[in-house]
Order: sequence, then C-alpha cells, then structure tokens
Amino acid sequence: MYSPSNASGSSGSGSRRRRSSSSDGYGTETAMTTPLVTNTTSYGAINNKQSETLDTTANDPIIEKQLVRKLDKRMLIWAFLACFAKKLDRNNLQNAFTMGMDIDLGLNSSVYNWSLTMFFIGYIVLQIPGNIIITKFKPRLVLPTFVIIWGTVVCFMAFVRDYKELWMLRFCLGLAEAPFYPGMVFLFGSWYKKSELGKRIAFFSTGNEISAAAGGLIAGTIYDRMHGAAGLPGWKWLFIIEGLIAVALGIIGYILLPNLPHDNNTGWLTKQERENAILRTQQQSKQVTLDSYNWSTVKSVFATPYSWLLMVNSSCLIFCTYLQLNFAIVLRDTGFPVSFSNYMQTPLFIFAAISAVCIGWSSDKKDDRAFHIAGLQTWVGVWYLLLFLFTTKITVTYRSDPIIVLFLVIIGTYAIAVASSLPALCLTWTNEIYKDQYTRAVAIAFINAISNLAPSLLGIKAWLVTDSPEFWLGKLSGVCAAFASVIITLSIWFMLRIDFMAPKTNSADDGDNDDQQDDIQR
Repeated sequence: MYSPSNASGSSGSGSRRRRSSSSDGYGTETAMTTPLVTNTTSYGAINNKQSETLDTTANDPIIEKQLVRKLDKRMLIWAFLACFAKKLDRNNLQNAFTMGMDIDLGLNSSVYNWSLTMFFIGYIVLQIPGNIIITKFKPRLVLPTFVIIWGTVVCFMAFVRDYKELWMLRFCLGLAEAPFYPGMVFLFGSWYKKSELGKRIAFFSTGNEISAAAGGLIAGTIYDRMHGAAGLPGWKWLFIIEGLIAVALGIIGYILLPNLPHDNNTGWLTKQERENAILRTQQQSKQVTLDSYNWSTVKSVFATPYSWLLMVNSSCLIFCTYLQLNFAIVLRDTGFPVSFSNYMQTPLFIFAAISAVCIGWSSDKKDDRAFHIAGLQTWVGVWYLLLFLFTTKITVTYRSDPIIVLFLVIIGTYAIAVASSLPALCLTWTNEIYKDQYTRAVAIAFINAISNLAPSLLGIKAWLVTDSPEFWLGKLSGVCAAFASVIITLSIWFMLRIDFMAPKTNSADDGDNDDQQDDIQR
C-alpha cells in the first residue's frame, strides 16, 4: 500500500503520531519532538546541516487553530475572490460581443471562436512552467503578479482596433491566467492537512460558479450605467472595470498570501505558527523541498500511470459539466423566453456552488476522495442516460409538454450540477498522491492543463448548437464520460491499495511510513 515517507528532517526515532480532528474542522496533532529545519540556502532548497528542535508549544492545538483561521481569513478568501475575477475576465468576451464590440470592430463569429482558441493555447503553454516558477520563487510574489498582469491585459482589450490585436491579447490573457489555479491548488496542499483540504479547494473553486452566476448581471449593470460615459461604449468599460478589479486583487494579494511553510518571510505568522505549519506538513508525510528538478521528478509524474489516469478522469469530470453550460440554450429552444432562459442560469450556478462546498466538506469528513467521485459520477451517468433516452425517443413530447420539460430538463440539469465540484476534488486527490513539492507541482499543472483542453475540443463536436434542445450526442457522450470516470476512479483507488507503481518520495522514517500507509488509498 502507498506509504510515502516523512519530509526531509523528520525524526529518526520512529515514534508514531496520531491525528484527530476537532468538531470545528481544525485538526490537532500530538507529536512533540520533531526536528525543524529552519535555514534555507535559497528559496526551495534546505540546508539539512542546520536545524533546531521544535518548541513543544508549537504543537499546541490552540496555535494550530489560530494558524488555520489566519490561512482561511487571508489566503482562502483572497483565492476565492481572485478565482471569481479570473473567470469573469476569461468569459467577458461573450458579454462584450453582446454589447456591440463585434459591430464596432467588424468582427464575426469566426473571430470570436478563434479568440477562445487563442486563450487556451496560451493557457496550456504556461501551465507546467508556471507551477515550476511557484516552487522556485515566493508564491506571495508570483501569484499576485500574474493576477495583476491578466487584469492589465483585460484593460488593454478595451482599446483593440482589430481582430489581430484581440487575438494577441487573448493569448496573453491565457498565459497570465495559466499559473493561478494550479498554483493555488499547490499552495493549498502545502499548508492544509488532508482533513482540511477538500472543502477548502472546493470553496476556492466555487469562485468559478459564482462568477458564472453573476457575470451577466455585472455586465448588464456596467452597460446600463457606463455606456457612453467619457465617449466610450459599454463594452470598453466592461473590460476596463473588470480588469481593474483583478489589478486591485493582485495588489492585495501581496499582503494576504503566504509563502511556503518552510519560508519564514510570511509576516502575519508568528514563529510558533510557522513551526506548527512545518510540523503539520511533516505529519502529512509531505516533503517540503528537493534540491532541484531532475529526471526522477519527470519519472515520478509521467512514467507512472497515476498522472495519466487522473488527467483522463479530470477530463471526463469537466466534460460532464457541459450540460449546465448549455442550459440557457436548452431552455430557449424548448420554448421559454430568452430573458427567462438567461436568468435561470444564476440559481443553477449558485446551487452548483453550494453543492460543491457540501461535497468537499463530506469528502474531508469521511476521509475519502475515490468513492465520492465514483458515487457522484454514477449519479451523473444515470441522469445523462435518462435525458438521452428521453430526447431520442419522444422528441415531439419534449418540445410540447412543459411538465416533462420541467422534470427531465430542469431537474435533470440541477441533478447533474451537483457533481460540478468533482474536478476540484480530483486535483485535491492529486495533492495527496504526490508528496514532494516538485512532482506535486508538475502533476497538478499537467492534469489541469490537459483536462481543460481536451473537453473543450471534444465539446465542439459533441455539443453542437444546431442539436439544441436535444443535444443527443452531448448527452450520450456525457453517459460515456461519467461511467468511464467511475471505472478510472476505482482503478486508481485499487492500484494505490495494492501499491502498484505508486509515486515515491525519498525515504526517511520507516516507522512513520507504516503509520501513513492507508492514508492515500481513500
């Protein structure tokens, strides 16, 4: 079974450490004499010759609660708001077109589609390099800087004169946004324990759903209030205002974000809280640092089946969310008014966000990732199958009977939206499978990059607007993706259980390895 070793510098005594969770969700630990590495020769490299013994008060549960609350109030809240701004800036091109950008610049639908493609090209290019940068330099400086850059790029989009400039800026936007999401997932995994991680990554990721729910309302408000102000059309104000939101958040991020636990330059942490953070990392058997990227890093990620299976699994999970992305089109083409169809997206995405937090909390509470993913994907697959069979066999009733539409389209879409948090849960699981910081950073970036690209390419053919409202191919593909995800998830769980080619870390304390051997299977 999977039994990664303790981080460099852990105790050689072989003493066992037991974990428990308090009722408020903040974990407590009982280890007392773990040596703490404090001297760093450079950011991301530890001098193992110099160390000191932890002050026993650093293991105080009160200090641990203070640490986690500080992380929640600063890092978690900032990450959620930045995720909200990221999705807002990525998707505001559609709102700009509806405000008249296409008419003012003489752009057509082909230009719009290529603008989306240019974003994803940039997004894929910088995923892995971006996460490597975060392990080499201070995350407190790197991540907010990228937020400021993408906000600046969005502001510049207000002044494009033709499609070439638009494509160039969309490519730059993809580059700037690429390191943020995998970088934050990596940083969360460096600070939070397994019992805390799932619900927090889920909450952070709900910034996407809340942005989708509020994006249209924000765009409409900007257009109503700012169109014509200073002689600028509403779509230009949209880019300027939403870009400045990101710039402001980036500046705030320099204050609120921490560095990695072994770095003592996070000013809002006390010495005891920093020591407690390192102790928590060691107790999770996570290696904080390695000397450098080398062949073993690449081999740990790409020469074992886990990164590939997790990538395919995450792609299936994201593909299964496409019905809710087309929900307004389905309602419109079923016969509902256009305004009603658009407004109905807001409660759907709010419901998806609430469900995501609940599922993340349950996953942490039950100490499980695999069966939450497999169980929910079975639920999703059944609903996709029902909708597929319905839309291919009684199409006339589908268009004419509002009762059937209500229960099998609206309720079916809400039922499937329950599982919208699963891509984030899959990355949470990745955080736990890969223990040392470099392989973890590369694996998260690789999985996030490909699993965003692959469903987008497949969705172009599977979710054709001309197939609306039936979307029979999209729903059939959803059935296949959901049940494929179930099989892949259970396969990963089983391989970890039998320790088949499991990612390894440098050996340190065999006693602690035995104590941790069942931790990752779940």
